[in-house]
Amino acid sequence: MTLQLAPVSAQQVVHQLNRVLIADDNSIARDTLRKGVKLHTDQRYLEISIAKDGNEALEMLQKKRFDLAFLDINMPGMGAPELISTIKETASKNCMIVVVSTNLDHKSAAIFKKYQAYHFITKPFRTTEISDVYFTYLAITRRYSVVIVDDSATMRKLARKVFEASRFSFDIKEAGSAEEAINMIIRQPPQIVVTDFHMPNIDGLELAGAIHNASDKIAIYLMSTTSTSYLERSAAFVGVTGFLGKPFYPEDVDSIMHKLLELDKPKFGKTREMFSFLDRKTSKEA
Repeated sequence: MTLQLAPVSAQQVVHQLNRVLIADDNSIARDTLRKGVKLHTDQRYLEISIAKDGNEALEMLQKKRFDLAFLDINMPGMGAPELISTIKETASKNCMIVVVSTNLDHKSAAIFKKYQAYHFITKPFRTTEISDVYFTYLAITRRYSVVIVDDSATMRKLARKVFEASRFSFDIKEAGSAEEAINMIIRQPPQIVVTDFHMPNIDGLELAGAIHNASDKIAIYLMSTTSTSYLERSAAFVGVTGFLGKPFYPEDVDSIMHKLLELDKPKFGKTREMFSFLDRKTSKEA
């Protein structure tokens, strides 16, 4: 199951300006990065700034809030490792960082992970590779509708906080029972439902079956502290997309979203291997 990204309307685009910084001392690399990002100008308004060295990049980051930055590891004055350690103190503290270079050493990789860079691209790269990265950025910064279903208000609150801490953006609604969730979903179908397994009257499996019968376009994740082969088979039968084992964390949410949207795994972004019924089926067939 894959969530399709609908085209952004003209009204939406007006409110979505993406500021992108390209910092590289190589003119060919800068041009390739710029062309790759501009392949998606139909999705958002773009403002692209170019820096030819690290010091110029830092000055730009301090003066303006950037949403996405491509940083070369080795630049005159200041490379990406030095830049990223100072970004949290600038107007671009929430900027998504993509690092580019001919190679990546362990010391630099450790720095990028520490300061939560997102991805690494090896030089020389193609325009389509950069286009794919920008498409991923667009996917991450869209909003996705989620219904969290759990009879425990405390667990719903915890799940909401985890989703809100993810790299992805969500419009979250809560339901305290399967019955409430069904009424909510009928009125306004969400893209994702995350439901507890153990609930009174109608449990998570029964709810998943009802949702799947109503629409096979809704991704359904089952929250549970335990997972047995029987539960997995039953869940797959009723249309559950996968499991979120309790407790789960923002990187788990990132993982299911990358998989759901068929996005490449980031080099530095925190994701974990998540159980998928499709993967299990493919593995058995092999």
